[in-house]
Amino acid sequence: MSSDRFGIEAGVDRQEEDAEDTRARLRWGPFAKIYKENDTSAFKKRKVVRADGTIDWVVIRPKFRELLSDLAAGVIDGVILYNPDRLVRQPGDLEDLIDIVEYVKRPVIGAAGGRINLINDSDRHMARMMCVMALKSSEDTARRVARMHLATAQDGKIQGRIAYGWIRKGHDKRKTLPAEAAVVTALFDDFLSGESAYSLARKLNDSKVMPPAAAQWSATMVRKILRNPCYAGMVSYGGRHRVDATLAWDG
Repeated sequence: MSSDRFGIEAGVDRQEEDAEDTRARLRWGPFAKIYKENDTSAFKKRKVVRADGTIDWVVIRPKFRELLSDLAAGVIDGVILYNPDRLVRQPGDLEDLIDIVEYVKRPVIGAAGGRINLINDSDRHMARMMCVMALKSSEDTARRVARMHLATAQDGKIQGRIAYGWIRKGHDKRKTLPAEAAVVTALFDDFLSGESAYSLARKLNDSKVMPPAAAQWSATMVRKILRNPCYAGMVSYGGRHRVDATLAWDG
């Protein structure tokens, strides 16, 4: 699944059920391994600096790479995937899998989406076309989301997760939460008076103040609050902060 902020894993569980049905239909033995890659994008690339200093932009997918390694090494002798667009969104990743399939001659079968089998050359070509279509869909979505975020910033509206100090759920969402707002105000006052982020975190923990999403406060959490532009009434877009309304052509 590309996104599962709360770790419910409902989507991957449903995919596993369909994969189990396909396994039973094929009369294969029980699964040797299940590669759950939850809350992981198969589309978004990240900057990686290699040991020699070179820079690559790659999709980081540990479980997918583990699957490729196991298939190449003979740890597993076949793969059942839910759907090609759940397996890969980048043509390079698909070609890495196809290279291994052509070498080991083991089946890689889809449970949905036409039930392709990458051991067949015609299905491999179909999978390539489906991968390109899935990539196009992801790029279209990314473009629309980026445009929406720009429009929201130009309107002077805060976007993203609701910060500590405001109500995060229900009908009163985004209204000030007085108890948390008082904590934020005290953090800024104490920091400006010379206290460190570490001492502020320790003070909050000693006072039994609950943090937004952790067991206890840390210096890193305090610094994030102190650096968040929304507490200064500013809107951030692309790492830059704006105080006044802006027009589309100012950049």
